Amino acid sequence: MKIRKVLKVTFITIIIITGGIVAAVFYLLRVDDAVKVFLHDPDAYFAFYQKAMPTADRPIEPLILPDAEIYIEEICPYTVTITISAGGDTTLGGDRRWGGYHAFMREVRYNGFPHFFADVAEIFYESDIAVVNLEGALTDTLYPYMDKEFVFRGPPEFAQILVYGNVNIVSLANNHTQDFFRRGYYDTREALTYAGIAYFGNEFDTIMEINGITVGFFGHRIWADHRYNRAAITRSIEYLKERGAQLIIAYYHWGVENDNFPQPYQRAIGRFTIQEGAHLVLGAHPHVLQGIEQYDGRYIVHSLANFSFGGNATPHDMDSFIFQQTFSFYRDELVCAEKNIIPVRVSSVGYRNNFQPTPAEGEEAERILARIEQYSEVLQ
Repeated sequence: MKIRKVLKVTFITIIIITGGIVAAVFYLLRVDDAVKVFLHDPDAYFAFYQKAMPTADRPIEPLILPDAEIYIEEICPYTVTITISAGGDTTLGGDRRWGGYHAFMREVRYNGFPHFFADVAEIFYESDIAVVNLEGALTDTLYPYMDKEFVFRGPPEFAQILVYGNVNIVSLANNHTQDFFRRGYYDTREALTYAGIAYFGNEFDTIMEINGITVGFFGHRIWADHRYNRAAITRSIEYLKERGAQLIIAYYHWGVENDNFPQPYQRAIGRFTIQEGAHLVLGAHPHVLQGIEQYDGRYIVHSLANFSFGGNATPHDMDSFIFQQTFSFYRDELVCAEKNIIPVRVSSVGYRNNFQPTPAEGEEAERILARIEQYSEVLQ
């Protein structure tokens, strides 16, 4: 019994010592040289001992950690990451007085809730944050509604479309969420809460804990570079910072419909938002592509275009995209961020809008990316 115990202790000791030697070799040499050591290459043995043994001219030096700013690319693979995927204008339903609503309802009848995000659900599932602009109310209320050309609504159960699509948070900061006044606005928030979908925008600044990182969201309708708007932005960012937000995302409703270039006030507000401390600015409302501006190392996505948009059965422009950005944190500090653009068509068929955004491929994808690049060049 004692002999077996001694053998066991000896075996464990040999494993520990061997592991230490292996770790030392791979620490001091490149991988290919380290492999040669274990293949009994004499030259490799010499290189190892030359590096391992201190001399009078080369004493043992203390380990110095690299500067995070210089070695960001090396640090990023070993950090906590948060990936956000952002889509544009999403109307679940539409205006009963227009064809888009009835076309959307036909898709619900024949294909069910999973249909609408079926081609992007996996992309959103693989993201930590999947956000869209929910442009319209989720309510059974039909009257009263605002006296305007378009009033968008769908029944509260349409929130399940977002669940099937793996969307986990939406912006309410747009010009249609309150089309059915306070009742419709309240019903929308209740429907989202019941479905487990977070929301933000207007008077609601929202905090989420994701992978141990505190993320803050806010949004506003912005029609001018006015001091009132700037004050509202500052209040939102300060509130989120006070609640411990380490990453702040803004989502604005702004710009001019069907215009592929942002208004000067958009650029001014976007830059101001970053100066105040936001890490990413997203935009919607134009319903078409606009460029992506880089400012102070951060991005302003001026228009994400339409996504699953029940407000129009036959949009003249079906190009869109998903904007992705992965933020990497090292010891709770943001050290780098990498973006990715997924070109999208708002319909999976070419001859009509079936409200099923689908990643583009081949030449179609290249064409959409070229458009985004063209619109972005003038913003740099």
